[in-house]
Amino acid sequence: MTKNTQALALAFMLIAGALPLDHQAAAAELSAGQQAVQSNAKDGKFSFVLFYRSKDSATQSMQQVLQSTLANRQDAAIVSVQISDNREQALISQFDATRIPMPAVAVLAPNGAIASVFPQRVTPQHLTAAIVSPAQAECLKALQDQKIVVLCAHPEKEKAVPAGVTQFQNDALFKERTKVVTVKANDPAEARFLQQLRVRTDHPTSIVAFMAPPGIMLGLYNENVTHSILAQRLAAAGQCCDDKNCKHHKSAGGKQAPRR
Repeated sequence: MTKNTQALALAFMLIAGALPLDHQAAAAELSAGQQAVQSNAKDGKFSFVLFYRSKDSATQSMQQVLQSTLANRQDAAIVSVQISDNREQALISQFDATRIPMPAVAVLAPNGAIASVFPQRVTPQHLTAAIVSPAQAECLKALQDQKIVVLCAHPEKEKAVPAGVTQFQNDALFKERTKVVTVKANDPAEARFLQQLRVRTDHPTSIVAFMAPPGIMLGLYNENVTHSILAQRLAAAGQCCDDKNCKHHKSAGGKQAPRR
């Protein structure tokens, strides 16, 4: 695994413990913070949730960075939450915010994925990087929902998902816990994400990035990857199932497809 994919995997793992809003138990009434997050999501905006204990100098400094960085953006909004506010306990519990060094910023994508969490200090560069691409938000959401993710990056004229990926997705063992995400390899909006994954954007055929929760990069494969190879790789990573007699467990040491 490359340094870049290791870094991305670590980023996934750091935020995988938080649960998206739609996983919260239904409440009789949404708090002001929850309403703001929900409204932002409907408008396609990222919510930058500022958790704080008091309006001390550290909180004021973080708030200033947030305001100056996001003031002219149409895709982001700030939501302030004091962790002693009992009315906001659902949102606070979602991030286990009482255990995060204060102040802290948690970033929620419009689809409910937790894009980043920044304790104590944040920079404009951090905040800008936390506004992830649509495909990255999809992958994060799926991983946080404990799903296997298969990202297929297609060249401009190719649209079909590789046959091996389709077969893997249709396998009864994986069907309910697999998310297939497709992107155009030359989509400028996805360039940073694909670069982080080390996915070539100039390849003439599809590239497949295979990931498992909480944020494990299992490998990069070409369009010829098979259902068997994906299943074996998943089993080798201990992510297949609990059945020790599973055929994928038994063949986990099998030959893998060439990586790019």
